[in-house]
Amino acid sequence: MMLARASYHLRNNLLLELHALIHAICCRLHSWYGYAQCTSINFTPYFMEKTNSPSLTHIWSLSGGVFLISFSVIAFEITLSRLLSVVLSHHYVFIILSLTMLGLGMGGMGVHLFWKKLSPEENRYFLPLVACLFSITLPLSVILIATHGYISTLRNSLLFYCLILLVPFLLAGLLLAYIFRVHSLSSGKLYGADLLGGATGALAVIFLLNILGGVSTGILIGVSASMAALFFSVKKDLNFRAPALSLFTFVAVSSLCGVNLSGMYTPSIAMGKNPDKEIYDALSKFRGKIIKTKWSAFGRTDLITFDDIPDHKDIYIDGTAGSPMYRFTGSAADPGVSAERLKSTFPGYFPFLNLREEEREKGLIIGPGGGRDILLALMGGVKKLTAVEINRDLVDLVTDFSDYNGGIYLKHANVKVVVEEGRHFLKGAGDTYDLIFLSLPVTNTSRSLEGYALTENFLFTTDSIQDYLDHLTDAGRLIVVAHNDMEALRLLTISLTALAEKGITTSEAMKHIYIVGSEDYLVFVLKKTPFTPQNIRLRYRTMQTLPLEPLSSYFPYIRFPGAVNPILASLAAGGITKEKLIEMVRERGYDISPVTDNMPFFYKFDVGTPRPVALALWASLALLTFMIGYSLLFLRNKTPASSHTRGRRAQARIIVTWNILFMMVGAGFMAIEISMIQKFVLFLGRPILSLVVLLFSLLVGAGTGSYASSRLKREKISRGIAYASLGVTLIVLGYILILPALITHFLSLSTPARIGIALALLLPLGFVMGFPFPLGIRLLKEVKREHHIPWAWGVNGVSSVLGSALTVTMAIHYGFTQALLFGALCYFSVFVTFLRQRSM
Repeated sequence: MMLARASYHLRNNLLLELHALIHAICCRLHSWYGYAQCTSINFTPYFMEKTNSPSLTHIWSLSGGVFLISFSVIAFEITLSRLLSVVLSHHYVFIILSLTMLGLGMGGMGVHLFWKKLSPEENRYFLPLVACLFSITLPLSVILIATHGYISTLRNSLLFYCLILLVPFLLAGLLLAYIFRVHSLSSGKLYGADLLGGATGALAVIFLLNILGGVSTGILIGVSASMAALFFSVKKDLNFRAPALSLFTFVAVSSLCGVNLSGMYTPSIAMGKNPDKEIYDALSKFRGKIIKTKWSAFGRTDLITFDDIPDHKDIYIDGTAGSPMYRFTGSAADPGVSAERLKSTFPGYFPFLNLREEEREKGLIIGPGGGRDILLALMGGVKKLTAVEINRDLVDLVTDFSDYNGGIYLKHANVKVVVEEGRHFLKGAGDTYDLIFLSLPVTNTSRSLEGYALTENFLFTTDSIQDYLDHLTDAGRLIVVAHNDMEALRLLTISLTALAEKGITTSEAMKHIYIVGSEDYLVFVLKKTPFTPQNIRLRYRTMQTLPLEPLSSYFPYIRFPGAVNPILASLAAGGITKEKLIEMVRERGYDISPVTDNMPFFYKFDVGTPRPVALALWASLALLTFMIGYSLLFLRNKTPASSHTRGRRAQARIIVTWNILFMMVGAGFMAIEISMIQKFVLFLGRPILSLVVLLFSLLVGAGTGSYASSRLKREKISRGIAYASLGVTLIVLGYILILPALITHFLSLSTPARIGIALALLLPLGFVMGFPFPLGIRLLKEVKREHHIPWAWGVNGVSSVLGSALTVTMAIHYGFTQALLFGALCYFSVFVTFLRQRSM
């Protein structure tokens, strides 16, 4: 069961998906007494033989196989998200994982459509054979990704990856749909194995990625899948061929894994093949070479050296987010030639010029990367620095090369390095700072669940600007080095919006801001209090002595023609409004409208829905439409011609009702899951921690709720579905109202305490979310439609992919709170549908 829920979870790195899908496979849970009294199982005519109740040994072997399949699928999904982020641009990871996750739903469709075609002999060997194929496809898929990498003849390799990755998920879908279709009376124990397997896989893969890296972890997962084939081979009516095949597969996959871990065969991803990645130029154009690599659940971190530039190295995360490391003597007074050159060549040093002594007391650097930002601050005379970096691997790399970089992270008593998410650290800190510095903080990689709310996006919202202002001294300032005009303009609009919330007009707000432009980068500076004309004139004169560009710059009080950017000067003078500026830029095809914590898509500058999200949305919608249409046509064709109209309508009502149930629960669960993870990222401090805590809470809660649902009597099933769905709706609405206050109140607590609070908040939600699915399955069995269970699983699986794409789309255009409301509305529609249902 967990596996189906697990796919709920990782439908685009979406960890709870599989558990929800298996809910769609499980039949009603019998009481222990009823199960003990059961001596045989009579399957519907779709099954070709009468099967005796499985023995205790067979039950445990099935449970072990389900555990391992669930473990393998969810661990493989997470591993794929890491591997694909290294090879492809982040937005293509979303579409590939979305389309391949449809394989789980297609597996349910396959079991439903071809059930009658399986002979008794084929039924006996189905599980071991498919499990062997599944275990083989996992390491082969990983090896193909590693050895082929980016394929330039295909559009970012979309077709290649979708084809090779669809196979293992299709096989997993066949396995799970078949198991829970055939062994419905054993679903209680199988459910526990599924839940435990998926939860264990989600937790274990984080440690495996940190220890082994993406490629070796993917190959190792194949071993756990091959062990499932051995468990499925423990069956009385199987001859030696099935165990022999399973054993051979286990030995073969284990041998491949052993060869890989021993270093005899280590397929590595060929970096620098994708021209859309920053690392491409570093390796090809500038002839760099990778000298050290670290893998973790966060991603792949590479250190590159250049023979032609000995005083400069680069660090890349997943082939993007390049961060330089400079040769440094360790002395700010005599930093060395390359470091000294930064003062005149890198505009990020400009804000440190002309600072008074009292404005250099304390600084906070978010995302110090390879240490350049700390180097700038030290040369700028800042007396005490706190540097907050989210990637521990990056910190370790910089520390390992302390002799090269002057011990920028270790050997300076006035520098403190903290491994933490920047906004979370800031919100929990009680200090104020003279300077808050962020230099080029962007990571175009897919570490978030939906692939678009990137780690750094929470650093640049109207809410984050308020946080920065609250943690600045009266003369303090926020400094951001931006890549291009669009980033600088969006920083401007969100800052103007944040200041407007404090009652400051646009014209007055522009006195808090200056922007310095150059050929490469722009520097945005926001001061808590207005700059004085004297301050600005001094900085403007300094700018004229440096290789900076006045027409890309803005300084308040500087109005004469050609001195600064005329559009921004007009904005400050009241000639145009902020809204007019946004409209002017939109006409050129870019969106710089303000973003908030509720919709934190700072780096999304294209107007409209991103194409990968739209493709996943329309593909899943088309498949879901086909499935629902097929179910209605199938009903009509299977209804006897002599049936009365009332009978036909009753049958149609049944089909429509269970379609609503499985479709709305699938889409609703994903909307709630993704939105809640985003809500907890700032509270828990790390995206991975938020993911794991939410996964564990919802799975344990849903498992408990699902088990409790088995105690409901037959006549109360419909009401149970209705009231549980209403409970989900009310809890979600309550969380929308109270979560912001709770998160703010408890943010300063220790990490274990915050995890405990998150568990306490999420477990009740998971509990009530665990009722509708198994009760819906019981309802199908009660009305003699258990042959529709695999199809229902497929509807739910495809709906969850659709739900994830819809959630991202809604979050981009309206916000995550609205997406959370959409999830509540899905469950409310189930409540309305089943409130008056007495029987089906």
